Amino acid sequence: MQRRYLYRSILIVALLVATQLISIEVAQAHRGHGGPAKVFMTESDAFKTMLPEGGKILKRKEALKKENHDEAVKRWGYSPAEGVYPYYISKGKNEELSGALFIQSVEYKHGSINLAVGYNKDGHISDIKILSCQEIYVKELTEDIQGSGFLDGFLHLKTDEVITRAKDSDKEPVESMRHVIAKEIGGTAILLKIFQGL
Repeated sequence: MQRRYLYRSILIVALLVATQLISIEVAQAHRGHGGPAKVFMTESDAFKTMLPEGGKILKRKEALKKENHDEAVKRWGYSPAEGVYPYYISKGKNEELSGALFIQSVEYKHGSINLAVGYNKDGHISDIKILSCQEIYVKELTEDIQGSGFLDGFLHLKTDEVITRAKDSDKEPVESMRHVIAKEIGGTAILLKIFQGL
């Protein structure tokens, strides 16, 4: 009797493991449909061009806690997910904040878009760059995001204005590239407000 339960337990565990492996393979195969990544700018070039010169660059990892998430949802209607977020800050000679840089990976259909958002010491967006995307989306990215001036609409806005502009993307289809990128840019503004008070 005990052997039968043992065999059933082994069979159930084996089926669960096989199901998990198959679902991982399906997800990876689906993700690969976008083709290889097209790199427009490396992260190291983003550091050189998007943070103030001569500053000391520090990597920060800060947690967006549940209470911060809940406050952001109540205040702005949305928030980045809870978790730990890495970002970079530049400090001047007197250790004052001179800039911040978020490098985010945005999930989009069959791949991801890597995005860099730079802020100045006052919390205004100083620059936004697309670092990479799957080759299948290069044309859409070039025409709909970069060529249309969509990213330029966020430049020089302060964090509150960035969040408002990002919320305007709710008029776009939820799965559109504009919606996905705008929400990520707005998310960096929320993180900057929470982590640095800007």
